[in-house]
Amino acid sequence: MGAYSPAPVVTPKVYAQVMREVIRPALKGMQAEGTPYKGFLYAGLMIHNEQAKVVEFNCRMGDPETQPIMMRMKGDFASLLEAAIQGRLEQAESMADNLWDGRPAVGVVLAAANYPETPQLGDAIAGIPKDSPDTKVFHAGTSLSEQGLVSSGGRVLCVTALGGKLKEAQALAYKALGPIAYNGMQYRKDIGAKGIS
Repeated sequence: MGAYSPAPVVTPKVYAQVMREVIRPALKGMQAEGTPYKGFLYAGLMIHNEQAKVVEFNCRMGDPETQPIMMRMKGDFASLLEAAIQGRLEQAESMADNLWDGRPAVGVVLAAANYPETPQLGDAIAGIPKDSPDTKVFHAGTSLSEQGLVSSGGRVLCVTALGGKLKEAQALAYKALGPIAYNGMQYRKDIGAKGIS
């Protein structure tokens, strides 16, 4: 129902543990089996007391985790993808320092009525604000019909914002979703709260 980036729970200690005990061994294992990997490798983690445990791996970017990450990315994403495909991602690491906006981002998912069960579809959506440098509305479960923009999935939109602090990003995301309306629209009102506390 939402996400924020960066996650304060991922301390330098946690990051080092995950790279050492999860990511690098997974990549080495695939390479040793003759199936080297190029693409996204998303490790779903549970972190408690600065110890990470793996819940799952996915070969895609996570939703809605991706939206706040993309808000923070200021570099050339396509060049990174090309570098990965061509096997020269290590050379592209020099670009990494210039890739990220240092400010945190918060993304709030606006869901359809009855989500996560059988979502109500076909509801007209109004009030989507124009994107700005610090806010963006990502479409997920939307489509165009004769009546205009309508809901077509459980997760309808993700309203995402950047702020100087996580609390500012949170406030801006909730302010940006204010004018959006459709029948049965629902969303959590606490996205980012755990990171703020």
